[in-house]
Amino acid sequence: MDKKNPVFEAPAAPSLGVLYESSEWSDFKFAMELCARDVPVRMIDMERPDAVEAALACTMLTSRVPASAVARGHARSHAHMLELIEVAEAAGIPMVNTGSAFRYEISKLRGVRTLGSAGLCVPKVYACAPADKIDVHALSYPCIIKPDCGGRSARTAVLRDDAEARAFLVAAPQDTTFIVEEFLVARAGYVTRIEIVGGACAHIQKRSIAACGLSSYHVGSTYEAYDDTCPREVRDVAERAAALLGFELGSFDVIETERAPYIIDTNAMTNVSADCEELLGFDLMAEHAAYVAARWFEHVGKLR
Repeated sequence: MDKKNPVFEAPAAPSLGVLYESSEWSDFKFAMELCARDVPVRMIDMERPDAVEAALACTMLTSRVPASAVARGHARSHAHMLELIEVAEAAGIPMVNTGSAFRYEISKLRGVRTLGSAGLCVPKVYACAPADKIDVHALSYPCIIKPDCGGRSARTAVLRDDAEARAFLVAAPQDTTFIVEEFLVARAGYVTRIEIVGGACAHIQKRSIAACGLSSYHVGSTYEAYDDTCPREVRDVAERAAALLGFELGSFDVIETERAPYIIDTNAMTNVSADCEELLGFDLMAEHAAYVAARWFEHVGKLR
């Protein structure tokens, strides 16, 4: 596969369309794992003008378009995804994850509201608006600020007072909508990261909290396996959230507080880099591909 021109030749129908927006290692790894399982794959760059048309020629679709596409200047991919979701559903073309999952991927506020309305514990939201519209006097400190549509901890910070909030907002891009949420204290000093495969908890990790107050691979957090000792309550919360948001594949970040487990972040498109396999001790892209392959063969079997 040529990464400079990352498009598989369109196979004879049926075919599985892998929707992507940038030449990331994990997208190609995922596609190669599908091919190794005899799934006829067509890579579809959602930045292309004809992306929706190309996707509609496929028998099944699976999205690799994350919220962070916008930060890379790929807003067109989001627009194409939203258009495709509508027409693919009308045409009866199944998508893994579902179209509703993508809508939660690109709006943290939408996820918080849906989960909170269903009775799950989520952080209080103090504001969700462009940077220049956020009133620092309406916030409670400390709090977390991050793009409503974003990922990988980009433009995310812990704000501890009015001065820090003003400094962050003045420096922030004014065309970006930010969500500001309450800062929750983890009872054991880590964030619980849960990877979902097939709507169920597949891997659970303890991810350390860095000195800046954030917990992320990109700020140097370390990972420790947590599968065997993670409380059943935490697993149940994640699986219930996956069902509510339509996540067949994805991940949740959970803060285990003294009161209850709180879902602080949702990701319908988990992305990993090559070095993460060794760090985590499992091959998440291979597991995603195995699940999607099973869904593929189940679907094409029904068409025969």
